[in-house]
Amino acid sequence: MILHTPSSRSRFGLRGLPAIGPDRIAIGLGQRLDDAYHFVRHAATGGPEPVEAVLVGPGGTWVLSQAREHGRFRKRNGHWYRWSGSTDSWIPWEARMITETRLAGHRLELTLERAGLPSAVEACLLTSREVTVDWDEGQVPGIHVHDNLDRLARRVARDETLTDAQVERIVALLDPRQPLPRLAPSAPRG
Repeated sequence: MILHTPSSRSRFGLRGLPAIGPDRIAIGLGQRLDDAYHFVRHAATGGPEPVEAVLVGPGGTWVLSQAREHGRFRKRNGHWYRWSGSTDSWIPWEARMITETRLAGHRLELTLERAGLPSAVEACLLTSREVTVDWDEGQVPGIHVHDNLDRLARRVARDETLTDAQVERIVALLDPRQPLPRLAPSAPRG
């Protein structure tokens, strides 16, 4: 997997923005995915904040966010709840990390659509052992939730939805330091 990190001199690089884990995710996915996949940190999508990370390859375009809260969370009856150990019950929860992940995916879809590129984006929240996110049947949160990089890498590589040229164009859009791939001439002799 090829890692792209905008430089601090780039208009897309923001100082002080934390990396998506201390490279644990980039290293973990890099061990499981080949160089047909690109990992772009802090991709600008026209929103107020850059997307934490984008994974682009033959398996599609994926927005990756890391869970910042710990605990048990559950969606039921159209609402999110957090398990409270002090009351031994589910209490209402704002679900900010779920919403931010879903909206980051949506912003990237709009960016890709405006650029005339395949705009299907899978939003994924990466959790740890200290985080459990689940939902009742029929209460799908609109994002993928993964706590295991092996399963995530297998899911990403399961389908081939993008061509090499599409991957190159998406990466060039997300990392402006990349050279833009040459387009085929519109006339036989260019």
